[in-house]
Amino acid sequence: MKFQAAGKAKWFVYQKIIVVFVLFLVPLISLNIWLNYKGMSITKDAILNSSLAGASFYSKQLDKEMYFIRNLQQQLLNDKDLQKLSFRGSMLENYEEVELIDQLRDRLGTLLVSSDYVVNAGVYVEAVGKTISTMSDVTASPNAEMQLISSMMSITPKPSFYLSGDRIFFIETENNGDVWSYIEISRPKLLEALDQIAKLYQESEVLLGSKELGTVLTTAKDWWESSAILDLLLDNHSIPDPNVPEIKKMHGISYFVVQNNISSLQLSLIMYVNQYELTRPLSQFTTWSYTLFIIAVIVMLLYSFSVNLMIHRPLTKLVKAFHMIETDNLNITIESRTKDEFHYVFNGFNNMVQKLKNSIEENYEQKIALQHSQLKQLQSQINPHFLYNSFFNIYMMCKVGDSDSAAELSQKLGNYYQYITRSGSDEVPFYKEYRHALDYCEIQCIRFSNRIAYECEELAEVPPSITVPRLIIQPLVENVFEHAFEDGMMEGMVYISTGYEGGKLRVTVEDNGNLATDEVLMQLRDKLAKDSKQIEKTGLVNVNNRLQLIYGPGSGLFVSRSPYGGMRVDLIIINGNEEVQ
Repeated sequence: MKFQAAGKAKWFVYQKIIVVFVLFLVPLISLNIWLNYKGMSITKDAILNSSLAGASFYSKQLDKEMYFIRNLQQQLLNDKDLQKLSFRGSMLENYEEVELIDQLRDRLGTLLVSSDYVVNAGVYVEAVGKTISTMSDVTASPNAEMQLISSMMSITPKPSFYLSGDRIFFIETENNGDVWSYIEISRPKLLEALDQIAKLYQESEVLLGSKELGTVLTTAKDWWESSAILDLLLDNHSIPDPNVPEIKKMHGISYFVVQNNISSLQLSLIMYVNQYELTRPLSQFTTWSYTLFIIAVIVMLLYSFSVNLMIHRPLTKLVKAFHMIETDNLNITIESRTKDEFHYVFNGFNNMVQKLKNSIEENYEQKIALQHSQLKQLQSQINPHFLYNSFFNIYMMCKVGDSDSAAELSQKLGNYYQYITRSGSDEVPFYKEYRHALDYCEIQCIRFSNRIAYECEELAEVPPSITVPRLIIQPLVENVFEHAFEDGMMEGMVYISTGYEGGKLRVTVEDNGNLATDEVLMQLRDKLAKDSKQIEKTGLVNVNNRLQLIYGPGSGLFVSRSPYGGMRVDLIIINGNEEVQ
Protein backbone atom coordinates (compact mmCIF):
# COMPACT_ATOMS: atom_id res chain seq x y z
CA MET A 1 0.00 0.00 0.00
CA LYS A 2 1.32 3.42 -1.01
CA PHE A 3 0.59 6.63 0.84
CA GLN A 4 0.95 9.85 -1.09
CA ALA A 5 2.28 12.77 0.94
CA ALA A 6 1.02 16.20 0.05
CA GLY A 7 3.25 19.24 -0.35
CA LYS A 8 3.78 21.89 2.26
CA ALA A 9 0.55 22.40 4.16
CA LYS A 10 -1.10 25.80 4.01
CA TRP A 11 -3.34 24.91 6.95
CA PHE A 12 -2.21 22.94 9.96
CA VAL A 13 -4.44 20.36 11.63
CA TYR A 14 -4.80 22.62 14.67
CA GLN A 15 -6.01 25.52 12.54
CA LYS A 16 -8.43 23.30 10.64
CA ILE A 17 -9.97 21.93 13.85
CA ILE A 18 -10.42 25.43 15.30
CA VAL A 19 -11.88 26.79 12.05
CA VAL A 20 -14.34 23.88 11.78
CA PHE A 21 -15.34 24.33 15.42
CA VAL A 22 -15.88 28.06 14.94
CA LEU A 23 -17.84 27.46 11.73
CA PHE A 24 -20.17 25.12 13.61
CA LEU A 25 -20.41 27.26 16.74
CA VAL A 26 -20.90 30.68 15.17
CA PRO A 27 -24.20 29.76 13.42
CA LEU A 28 -25.53 28.35 16.70
CA ILE A 29 -24.55 31.50 18.59
CA SER A 30 -25.94 33.69 15.83
CA LEU A 31 -29.21 31.73 15.82
CA ASN A 32 -29.47 31.99 19.60
CA ILE A 33 -28.80 35.74 19.53
CA TRP A 34 -31.35 36.15 16.74
CA LEU A 35 -33.93 34.15 18.72
CA ASN A 36 -33.24 36.27 21.81
CA TYR A 37 -33.67 39.52 19.92
CA LYS A 38 -36.69 38.13 18.11
CA GLY A 39 -38.23 37.09 21.43
CA MET A 40 -37.40 40.47 22.90
CA SER A 41 -39.01 42.18 19.92
CA ILE A 42 -42.13 40.04 20.23
CA THR A 43 -42.26 40.63 23.99
CA LYS A 44 -41.71 44.34 23.48
CA ASP A 45 -44.52 44.45 20.94
CA ALA A 46 -46.74 42.53 23.35
CA ILE A 47 -45.96 45.03 26.10
CA LEU A 48 -46.65 47.94 23.80
CA ASN A 49 -49.90 46.40 22.59
CA SER A 50 -50.90 45.64 26.17
CA SER A 51 -50.21 49.20 27.23
CA LEU A 52 -52.06 50.47 24.19
CA ALA A 53 -55.04 48.26 25.00
CA GLY A 54 -54.98 49.28 28.67
CA ALA A 55 -54.78 52.97 27.92
CA SER A 56 -57.48 52.64 25.28
CA PHE A 57 -59.75 50.75 27.65
CA TYR A 58 -59.48 53.27 30.48
CA SER A 59 -59.81 56.23 28.15
CA LYS A 60 -62.99 54.75 26.68
CA GLN A 61 -64.33 54.10 30.14
CA LEU A 62 -63.63 57.69 31.08
CA ASP A 63 -65.19 58.92 27.86
CA LYS A 64 -68.30 56.81 28.47
CA GLU A 65 -68.55 58.10 32.01
CA MET A 66 -68.39 61.70 30.83
CA TYR A 67 -71.01 61.00 28.17
CA PHE A 68 -73.15 59.36 30.80
CA ILE A 69 -72.96 62.47 32.99
CA ARG A 70 -73.80 64.69 30.03
CA ASN A 71 -76.79 62.52 29.18
CA LEU A 72 -78.01 62.81 32.74
CA GLN A 73 -77.57 66.56 32.46
CA GLN A 74 -79.61 66.63 29.25
CA GLN A 75 -82.30 64.50 30.84
CA LEU A 76 -82.36 66.93 33.77
CA LEU A 77 -82.95 69.86 31.43
CA ASN A 78 -85.86 67.99 29.88
CA ASP A 79 -87.35 67.08 33.23
CA LYS A 80 -91.04 68.06 33.31
CA ASP A 81 -90.80 69.47 36.82
CA LEU A 82 -87.93 71.75 35.77
CA GLN A 83 -89.85 72.75 32.65
CA LYS A 84 -92.98 73.45 34.66
CA LEU A 85 -91.04 75.48 37.19
CA SER A 86 -89.40 77.45 34.38
CA PHE A 87 -92.59 78.20 32.44
CA ARG A 88 -95.02 78.74 35.35
CA GLY A 89 -92.63 79.86 38.06
CA SER A 90 -94.31 83.20 38.65
CA MET A 91 -97.83 81.73 38.54
CA LEU A 92 -97.23 78.87 40.93
CA GLU A 93 -98.51 78.96 44.40
CA ASN A 94 -95.99 78.79 47.18
CA TYR A 95 -96.81 75.21 48.06
CA GLU A 96 -96.61 73.98 44.50
CA GLU A 97 -93.30 75.84 43.92
CA VAL A 98 -91.77 74.27 47.02
CA GLU A 99 -92.95 70.86 45.89
CA LEU A 100 -91.34 71.24 42.46
CA ILE A 101 -88.11 72.53 43.99
CA ASP A 102 -88.01 69.50 46.33
CA GLN A 103 -88.49 67.18 43.39
CA LEU A 104 -85.62 68.91 41.54
CA ARG A 105 -83.46 68.55 44.59
CA ASP A 106 -84.19 64.82 44.54
CA ARG A 107 -83.23 64.58 40.85
CA LEU A 108 -80.02 66.49 41.52
CA GLY A 109 -79.21 64.16 44.39
CA THR A 110 -79.80 61.18 42.15
CA LEU A 111 -77.49 62.71 39.55
CA LEU A 112 -74.85 63.34 42.25
CA VAL A 113 -74.79 59.71 43.37
CA SER A 114 -74.98 58.36 39.81
CA SER A 115 -71.25 58.96 39.23
CA ASP A 116 -68.20 59.30 41.42
CA TYR A 117 -66.98 62.07 39.14
CA VAL A 118 -69.85 64.42 40.09
CA VAL A 119 -69.22 66.56 43.17
CA ASN A 120 -71.93 69.14 42.62
CA ALA A 121 -75.02 69.40 40.44
CA GLY A 122 -77.28 72.39 40.21
CA VAL A 123 -79.79 74.38 38.19
CA TYR A 124 -80.67 78.02 37.96
CA VAL A 125 -84.28 78.92 37.14
CA GLU A 126 -84.69 82.49 36.16
CA ALA A 127 -88.50 82.35 36.53
CA VAL A 128 -88.26 81.79 40.27
CA GLY A 129 -84.91 83.64 40.69
CA LYS A 130 -83.35 80.75 42.58
CA THR A 131 -80.35 78.42 42.30
CA ILE A 132 -80.87 74.82 43.35
CA SER A 133 -77.74 72.69 43.91
CA THR A 134 -76.56 69.74 45.93
CA MET A 135 -73.82 71.85 47.46
CA SER A 136 -75.58 75.11 48.39
CA ASP A 137 -79.15 73.82 48.43
CA VAL A 138 -81.76 76.43 47.39
CA THR A 139 -80.36 79.92 47.16
CA ALA A 140 -81.96 83.08 45.95
CA SER A 141 -80.22 84.89 43.19
CA PRO A 142 -77.99 86.64 42.79
CA ASN A 143 -75.49 84.46 44.67
CA ALA A 144 -71.79 83.47 44.39
CA GLU A 145 -72.49 80.19 42.63
CA MET A 146 -74.77 81.85 40.07
CA GLN A 147 -72.22 84.59 39.45
CA LEU A 148 -69.42 81.97 38.91
CA ILE A 149 -71.54 80.06 36.40
CA SER A 150 -72.59 83.29 34.71
CA SER A 151 -68.96 84.39 34.27
CA MET A 152 -68.02 81.10 32.62
CA MET A 153 -71.01 81.17 30.28
CA SER A 154 -69.69 84.37 28.72
CA ILE A 155 -66.86 82.40 27.04
CA THR A 156 -67.24 82.13 23.28
CA PRO A 157 -67.26 79.92 21.38
CA LYS A 158 -68.90 77.55 23.75
CA PRO A 159 -66.45 74.91 24.99
CA SER A 160 -67.23 71.33 25.82
CA PHE A 161 -66.48 72.03 29.46
CA TYR A 162 -65.60 75.05 31.54
CA LEU A 163 -62.64 75.73 33.76
CA SER A 164 -62.54 77.96 36.78
CA GLY A 165 -59.23 77.63 38.48
CA ASP A 166 -58.98 73.95 39.40
CA ARG A 167 -62.74 73.39 39.05
CA ILE A 168 -64.30 71.74 35.99
CA PHE A 169 -67.92 72.25 35.00
CA PHE A 170 -70.43 70.98 32.45
CA ILE A 171 -72.90 73.81 31.72
CA GLU A 172 -76.00 73.56 29.56
CA THR A 173 -78.90 75.99 29.05
CA GLU A 174 -82.55 75.61 28.05
CA ASN A 175 -85.46 77.88 27.11
CA ASN A 176 -83.27 80.56 25.66
CA GLY A 177 -81.14 80.78 28.73
CA ASP A 178 -83.97 80.83 31.24
CA VAL A 179 -82.71 77.56 32.76
CA TRP A 180 -79.06 76.73 33.49
CA SER A 181 -77.84 73.26 34.38
CA TYR A 182 -74.30 72.85 35.69
CA ILE A 183 -72.38 69.86 36.97
CA GLU A 184 -69.00 70.12 38.65
CA ILE A 185 -66.62 67.25 37.87
CA SER A 186 -64.32 66.09 40.65
CA ARG A 187 -60.76 66.91 39.78
CA PRO A 188 -59.33 64.39 42.32
CA LYS A 189 -61.51 61.66 40.76
CA LEU A 190 -60.22 62.51 37.29
CA LEU A 191 -56.65 62.39 38.57
CA GLU A 192 -57.45 59.08 40.22
CA ALA A 193 -58.66 57.74 36.87
CA LEU A 194 -55.50 58.99 35.21
CA ASP A 195 -53.45 57.37 37.97
CA GLN A 196 -55.11 54.03 37.21
CA ILE A 197 -53.90 54.30 33.64
CA ALA A 198 -50.45 55.47 34.75
CA LYS A 199 -50.16 52.43 37.03
CA LEU A 200 -50.17 50.13 34.04
CA TYR A 201 -46.40 50.61 33.96
CA GLN A 202 -43.92 52.02 36.34
CA GLU A 203 -42.52 55.45 35.56
CA SER A 204 -45.42 56.17 33.20
CA GLU A 205 -47.41 59.41 33.30
CA VAL A 206 -50.82 60.37 31.92
CA LEU A 207 -52.17 63.80 30.98
CA LEU A 208 -55.34 65.35 29.66
CA GLY A 209 -54.99 68.30 27.36
CA SER A 210 -55.50 69.91 24.02
CA LYS A 211 -53.67 72.27 21.76
CA GLU A 212 -55.90 75.19 22.78
CA LEU A 213 -56.06 74.53 26.52
CA GLY A 214 -52.65 72.98 26.98
CA THR A 215 -52.29 70.52 29.85
CA VAL A 216 -55.50 70.35 31.86
CA LEU A 217 -54.62 67.47 34.18
CA THR A 218 -51.49 65.40 34.61
CA THR A 219 -50.17 62.76 36.96
CA ALA A 220 -46.63 64.03 36.54
CA LYS A 221 -45.07 66.07 39.27
CA ASP A 222 -43.22 68.02 36.63
CA TRP A 223 -45.99 69.98 34.84
CA TRP A 224 -43.45 71.31 32.34
CA GLU A 225 -42.55 67.79 31.18
CA SER A 226 -46.21 67.00 30.39
CA SER A 227 -46.63 70.29 28.55
CA ALA A 228 -43.51 69.58 26.49
CA ILE A 229 -44.78 66.09 25.58
CA LEU A 230 -48.17 67.53 24.64
CA ASP A 231 -46.63 70.23 22.47
CA LEU A 232 -44.27 67.70 20.82
CA LEU A 233 -47.15 65.40 20.00
CA LEU A 234 -49.73 67.96 18.91
CA ASP A 235 -47.25 69.96 16.81
CA ASN A 236 -47.18 67.02 14.39
CA HIS A 237 -49.45 68.03 11.52
CA SER A 238 -50.27 64.42 10.69
CA ILE A 239 -53.29 62.91 12.40
CA PRO A 240 -52.04 60.29 14.87
CA ASP A 241 -53.51 56.82 14.73
CA PRO A 242 -54.79 55.95 18.21
CA ASN A 243 -54.16 52.27 17.52
CA VAL A 244 -50.47 52.80 16.81
CA PRO A 245 -48.07 53.87 19.57
CA GLU A 246 -45.51 56.52 18.78
CA ILE A 247 -41.90 56.98 19.80
CA LYS A 248 -40.99 60.59 20.54
CA LYS A 249 -37.55 61.81 21.54
CA MET A 250 -37.11 64.76 23.85
CA HIS A 251 -33.83 65.93 25.35
CA GLY A 252 -32.13 62.75 24.23
CA ILE A 253 -34.73 60.51 25.88
CA SER A 254 -37.09 58.36 23.83
CA TYR A 255 -40.66 58.25 25.09
CA PHE A 256 -43.28 55.69 24.23
CA VAL A 257 -46.50 57.66 23.72
CA VAL A 258 -50.10 56.40 23.50
CA GLN A 259 -52.77 58.92 22.53
CA ASN A 260 -56.52 58.52 22.82
CA ASN A 261 -59.28 61.04 22.26
CA ILE A 262 -61.81 61.86 24.99
CA SER A 263 -64.50 63.18 22.66
CA SER A 264 -66.85 64.03 25.50
CA LEU A 265 -64.30 66.57 26.72
CA GLN A 266 -62.68 67.28 23.36
CA LEU A 267 -59.36 66.49 24.99
CA SER A 268 -56.55 64.06 24.26
CA LEU A 269 -55.63 61.50 26.88
CA ILE A 270 -51.91 60.84 26.51
CA MET A 271 -49.89 58.21 28.32
CA TYR A 272 -46.14 58.50 27.98
CA VAL A 273 -43.33 56.50 29.50
CA ASN A 274 -39.56 56.44 29.17
CA GLN A 275 -38.87 53.73 26.63
CA TYR A 276 -36.00 52.42 28.73
CA GLU A 277 -38.33 52.05 31.70
CA LEU A 278 -40.84 50.25 29.53
CA THR A 279 -38.28 47.79 28.18
CA ARG A 280 -36.25 47.49 31.36
CA PRO A 281 -37.73 44.08 32.20
CA LEU A 282 -36.36 42.91 28.86
CA SER A 283 -32.86 44.13 29.63
CA GLN A 284 -32.14 40.91 31.49
CA PHE A 285 -32.59 39.05 28.22
CA THR A 286 -30.05 41.36 26.60
CA THR A 287 -27.72 40.75 29.53
CA TRP A 288 -28.15 37.01 29.20
CA SER A 289 -27.59 37.28 25.45
CA TYR A 290 -24.30 39.10 25.90
CA THR A 291 -23.38 36.75 28.73
CA LEU A 292 -24.03 33.79 26.45
CA PHE A 293 -21.88 35.37 23.75
CA ILE A 294 -19.04 35.96 26.21
CA ILE A 295 -19.38 32.38 27.49
CA ALA A 296 -19.26 31.13 23.90
CA VAL A 297 -16.09 33.14 23.26
CA ILE A 298 -14.57 31.75 26.46
CA VAL A 299 -15.58 28.23 25.39
CA MET A 300 -13.93 28.77 22.00
CA LEU A 301 -10.76 30.02 23.70
CA LEU A 302 -10.73 27.12 26.16
CA TYR A 303 -11.40 24.68 23.34
CA SER A 304 -8.61 26.22 21.27
CA PHE A 305 -6.24 26.03 24.23
CA SER A 306 -7.19 22.42 24.97
CA VAL A 307 -6.80 21.40 21.33
CA ASN A 308 -3.47 23.20 21.23
CA LEU A 309 -2.38 21.44 24.41
CA MET A 310 -3.65 17.95 23.57
CA ILE A 311 -3.17 17.81 19.79
CA HIS A 312 -1.24 20.72 18.30
CA ARG A 313 1.74 20.64 20.67
CA PRO A 314 2.32 16.86 20.37
CA LEU A 315 1.95 17.08 16.59
CA THR A 316 4.33 20.03 16.46
CA LYS A 317 6.81 18.12 18.59
CA LEU A 318 6.53 15.13 16.25
CA VAL A 319 6.92 17.32 13.12
CA LYS A 320 10.02 19.00 14.58
CA ALA A 321 11.45 15.58 15.35
CA PHE A 322 10.94 14.48 11.73
CA HIS A 323 12.59 17.70 10.53
CA MET A 324 15.61 16.90 12.72
CA ILE A 325 15.76 13.42 11.19
CA GLU A 326 15.79 15.03 7.74
CA THR A 327 18.97 16.87 8.79
CA ASP A 328 20.56 13.48 9.68
CA ASN A 329 20.27 14.13 13.40
CA LEU A 330 19.34 10.81 14.97
CA ASN A 331 20.22 11.76 18.55
CA ILE A 332 16.63 12.64 19.38
CA THR A 333 14.03 11.20 21.73
CA ILE A 334 10.48 12.43 22.27
CA GLU A 335 9.29 12.31 25.86
CA SER A 336 5.61 11.61 26.53
CA ARG A 337 3.96 12.59 29.81
CA THR A 338 0.51 11.36 28.88
CA LYS A 339 -0.94 7.91 28.36
CA ASP A 340 -2.94 8.63 25.24
CA GLU A 341 -2.51 7.81 21.55
CA PHE A 342 0.42 10.21 21.27
CA HIS A 343 2.25 8.16 23.90
CA TYR A 344 2.06 5.16 21.58
CA VAL A 345 3.08 7.29 18.56
CA PHE A 346 6.05 8.82 20.41
CA ASN A 347 7.26 5.42 21.62
CA GLY A 348 6.94 4.09 18.07
CA PHE A 349 8.90 7.08 16.77
CA ASN A 350 11.65 6.59 19.36
CA ASN A 351 11.92 2.88 18.51
CA MET A 352 12.03 3.70 14.80
CA VAL A 353 14.80 6.29 15.30
CA GLN A 354 16.83 3.86 17.42
CA LYS A 355 16.50 1.07 14.86
CA LEU A 356 17.36 3.48 12.04
CA LYS A 357 20.38 4.69 13.96
CA ASN A 358 21.57 1.13 14.57
CA SER A 359 21.03 0.22 10.93
CA ILE A 360 22.92 3.30 9.72
CA GLU A 361 25.79 2.60 12.08
CA GLU A 362 26.04 -0.98 10.84
CA ASN A 363 25.90 0.08 7.18
CA TYR A 364 28.41 2.85 7.82
CA GLU A 365 30.87 0.47 9.44
CA GLN A 366 30.49 -1.92 6.52
CA LYS A 367 30.98 0.92 4.03
CA ILE A 368 34.07 2.19 5.84
CA ALA A 369 35.52 -1.31 5.85
CA LEU A 370 34.77 -1.69 2.15
CA GLN A 371 36.30 1.71 1.37
CA HIS A 372 39.40 0.83 3.34
CA SER A 373 39.72 -2.37 1.41
CA GLN A 374 39.23 -0.56 -1.89
CA LEU A 375 41.81 2.05 -0.98
CA LYS A 376 44.34 -0.63 -0.15
CA GLN A 377 43.65 -2.35 -3.42
CA LEU A 378 43.80 0.91 -5.40
CA GLN A 379 47.09 1.84 -3.74
CA SER A 380 48.60 -1.50 -4.66
CA GLN A 381 47.84 -0.97 -8.36
CA ILE A 382 51.17 0.64 -9.21
CA ASN A 383 52.20 -0.05 -12.82
CA PRO A 384 55.49 -1.98 -12.66
CA HIS A 385 56.36 -0.84 -16.20
CA PHE A 386 57.88 2.33 -14.73
CA LEU A 387 60.22 0.20 -12.61
CA TYR A 388 61.34 -1.86 -15.60
CA ASN A 389 62.11 1.24 -17.65
CA SER A 390 64.00 2.87 -14.79
CA PHE A 391 66.26 -0.13 -14.27
CA PHE A 392 66.80 -0.36 -18.02
CA ASN A 393 67.86 3.33 -18.04
CA ILE A 394 70.34 2.67 -15.24
CA TYR A 395 71.69 -0.28 -17.16
CA MET A 396 72.16 1.81 -20.32
CA MET A 397 73.83 4.63 -18.32
CA CYS A 398 76.25 2.18 -16.81
CA LYS A 399 76.86 0.68 -20.23
CA VAL A 400 77.85 4.07 -21.67
CA GLY A 401 79.85 5.05 -18.59
CA ASP A 402 77.54 7.79 -17.33
CA SER A 403 77.99 6.85 -13.70
CA ASP A 404 76.89 10.24 -12.29
CA SER A 405 73.52 10.10 -14.01
CA ALA A 406 73.13 6.45 -13.04
CA ALA A 407 73.89 7.31 -9.41
CA GLU A 408 71.43 10.24 -9.40
CA LEU A 409 68.72 8.14 -11.01
CA SER A 410 69.33 5.30 -8.55
CA GLN A 411 69.04 7.73 -5.60
CA LYS A 412 65.83 9.26 -6.92
CA LEU A 413 64.43 5.84 -7.69
CA GLY A 414 65.26 4.64 -4.17
CA ASN A 415 63.48 7.64 -2.61
CA TYR A 416 60.57 7.05 -4.90
CA TYR A 417 60.10 3.38 -3.94
CA GLN A 418 60.83 4.07 -0.30
CA TYR A 419 57.82 6.49 -0.29
CA ILE A 420 55.38 4.20 -2.13
CA THR A 421 56.27 1.06 -0.15
CA ARG A 422 56.36 2.67 3.31
CA SER A 423 53.79 1.08 5.66
CA GLY A 424 51.76 3.11 8.17
CA SER A 425 49.01 5.66 7.81
CA ASP A 426 47.08 5.89 4.55
CA GLU A 427 47.35 9.68 4.68
CA VAL A 428 50.50 11.78 4.55
CA PRO A 429 51.20 15.52 4.79
CA PHE A 430 50.49 17.24 1.53
CA TYR A 431 53.99 18.66 1.16
CA LYS A 432 55.46 15.10 1.22
CA GLU A 433 53.03 13.92 -1.43
CA TYR A 434 53.89 16.98 -3.51
CA ARG A 435 57.66 16.34 -3.09
CA HIS A 436 57.19 12.74 -4.16
CA ALA A 437 55.47 13.91 -7.38
CA LEU A 438 58.40 16.23 -8.09
CA ASP A 439 60.85 13.33 -7.54
CA TYR A 440 58.91 11.38 -10.10
CA CYS A 441 59.20 14.31 -12.55
CA GLU A 442 62.97 14.41 -12.11
CA ILE A 443 63.24 10.66 -12.69
CA GLN A 444 61.22 10.95 -15.86
CA CYS A 445 63.22 13.89 -17.10
CA ILE A 446 66.42 11.81 -16.66
CA ARG A 447 64.78 8.90 -18.49
CA PHE A 448 63.75 11.08 -21.41
CA SER A 449 67.36 12.36 -21.82
CA ASN A 450 66.45 15.89 -20.70
CA ARG A 451 64.18 16.58 -23.67
CA ILE A 452 61.31 17.06 -21.24
CA ALA A 453 61.28 19.53 -18.32
CA TYR A 454 58.86 20.68 -15.66
CA GLU A 455 57.94 23.83 -13.79
CA CYS A 456 56.41 23.89 -10.29
CA GLU A 457 55.25 26.40 -7.63
CA GLU A 458 56.23 26.64 -4.02
CA LEU A 459 53.67 25.57 -1.38
CA ALA A 460 53.30 29.01 0.14
CA GLU A 461 49.48 28.94 0.36
CA VAL A 462 48.95 25.36 1.56
CA PRO A 463 49.02 24.91 5.37
CA PRO A 464 51.60 22.30 6.51
CA SER A 465 48.92 20.53 8.54
CA ILE A 466 46.96 19.48 5.45
CA THR A 467 47.05 15.69 4.90
CA VAL A 468 46.04 13.78 1.78
CA PRO A 469 45.89 10.12 0.67
CA ARG A 470 49.08 8.61 -0.70
CA LEU A 471 49.86 8.59 -4.41
CA ILE A 472 47.24 11.00 -5.74
CA ILE A 473 49.50 13.54 -7.55
CA GLN A 474 52.09 11.20 -9.10
CA PRO A 475 49.50 9.43 -11.37
CA LEU A 476 48.57 12.85 -12.85
CA VAL A 477 52.21 13.53 -13.75
CA GLU A 478 52.69 9.97 -14.94
CA ASN A 479 49.75 10.36 -17.34
CA VAL A 480 51.54 13.34 -18.95
CA PHE A 481 54.80 11.48 -19.52
CA GLU A 482 53.07 8.33 -20.80
CA HIS A 483 50.50 9.91 -23.15
CA ALA A 484 51.31 13.56 -23.86
CA PHE A 485 54.81 13.02 -25.16
CA GLU A 486 54.45 9.61 -26.87
CA ASP A 487 55.32 11.12 -30.25
CA GLY A 488 58.83 11.97 -29.00
CA MET A 489 58.40 15.71 -29.17
CA MET A 490 61.27 17.89 -28.06
CA GLU A 491 61.06 20.63 -25.42
CA GLY A 492 58.05 19.11 -23.69
CA MET A 493 56.95 20.96 -20.55
CA VAL A 494 54.95 19.92 -17.51
CA TYR A 495 53.45 22.69 -15.34
CA ILE A 496 52.49 21.95 -11.74
CA SER A 497 50.74 24.50 -9.54
CA THR A 498 48.80 24.43 -6.22
CA GLY A 499 46.25 26.56 -4.45
CA TYR A 500 44.32 26.57 -1.19
CA GLU A 501 41.36 28.75 -0.18
CA GLY A 502 38.50 28.27 2.27
CA GLY A 503 39.09 24.57 2.83
CA LYS A 504 39.45 23.80 -0.89
CA LEU A 505 42.77 22.31 -2.02
CA ARG A 506 43.67 22.44 -5.72
CA VAL A 507 46.56 20.80 -7.62
CA THR A 508 46.81 21.54 -11.35
CA VAL A 509 48.97 19.52 -13.80
CA GLU A 510 49.27 20.84 -17.39
CA ASP A 511 51.38 20.07 -20.45
CA ASN A 512 52.11 21.50 -23.87
CA GLY A 513 51.69 18.21 -25.73
CA ASN A 514 49.59 17.94 -28.85
CA LEU A 515 48.16 14.41 -28.50
CA ALA A 516 45.17 15.29 -26.27
CA THR A 517 42.43 15.86 -28.86
CA ASP A 518 38.96 17.06 -27.97
CA GLU A 519 37.65 13.54 -28.47
CA VAL A 520 40.21 12.15 -26.01
CA LEU A 521 39.27 14.79 -23.45
CA MET A 522 35.57 13.97 -23.85
CA GLN A 523 36.16 10.22 -23.38
CA LEU A 524 38.25 10.87 -20.28
CA ARG A 525 35.58 13.15 -18.81
CA ASP A 526 32.99 10.40 -19.34
CA LYS A 527 35.16 7.86 -17.52
CA LEU A 528 35.70 10.22 -14.59
CA ALA A 529 31.97 11.05 -14.40
CA LYS A 530 30.85 7.40 -14.22
CA ASP A 531 30.14 6.16 -10.69
CA SER A 532 31.59 2.69 -11.22
CA LYS A 533 31.73 0.23 -8.34
CA GLN A 534 34.36 -1.84 -10.10
CA ILE A 535 38.06 -1.51 -9.36
CA GLU A 536 39.54 0.72 -12.09
CA LYS A 537 43.18 0.25 -13.00
CA THR A 538 43.53 3.39 -15.16
CA GLY A 539 45.67 5.93 -13.22
CA LEU A 540 43.42 8.99 -13.41
CA VAL A 541 40.22 7.05 -12.79
CA ASN A 542 41.95 5.32 -9.87
CA VAL A 543 42.76 8.63 -8.21
CA ASN A 544 39.30 10.05 -8.96
CA ASN A 545 37.58 7.05 -7.33
CA ARG A 546 39.78 7.28 -4.26
CA LEU A 547 39.12 11.01 -3.76
CA GLN A 548 35.36 10.63 -4.17
CA LEU A 549 35.27 7.69 -1.77
CA ILE A 550 37.09 9.66 0.89
CA TYR A 551 35.87 13.25 0.42
CA GLY A 552 32.52 12.79 -1.31
CA PRO A 553 30.92 14.67 -4.23
CA GLY A 554 32.71 17.82 -5.35
CA SER A 555 36.14 16.27 -4.88
CA GLY A 556 38.05 14.38 -7.59
CA LEU A 557 39.66 15.05 -10.95
CA PHE A 558 38.41 17.49 -13.60
CA VAL A 559 39.84 17.48 -17.13
CA SER A 560 39.95 20.46 -19.50
CA ARG A 561 42.05 22.08 -22.29
CA SER A 562 45.23 23.75 -21.06
CA PRO A 563 46.16 27.24 -22.32
CA TYR A 564 49.56 25.69 -23.14
CA GLY A 565 47.89 23.51 -25.78
CA GLY A 566 47.81 20.17 -24.01
CA MET A 567 45.66 18.69 -21.26
CA ARG A 568 44.85 20.25 -17.93
CA VAL A 569 43.93 18.08 -14.93
CA ASP A 570 42.64 19.75 -11.73
CA LEU A 571 42.77 17.72 -8.54
CA ILE A 572 40.20 19.10 -6.09
CA ILE A 573 39.89 18.15 -2.43
CA ILE A 574 37.13 19.78 -0.38
CA ASN A 575 37.79 19.48 3.34
CA GLY A 576 34.40 18.87 4.96
CA ASN A 577 35.56 20.27 8.30
CA GLU A 578 36.05 23.77 6.82
CA GLU A 579 33.69 26.11 4.99
CA VAL A 580 34.21 26.18 1.23
CA GLN A 581 33.89 29.64 -0.27
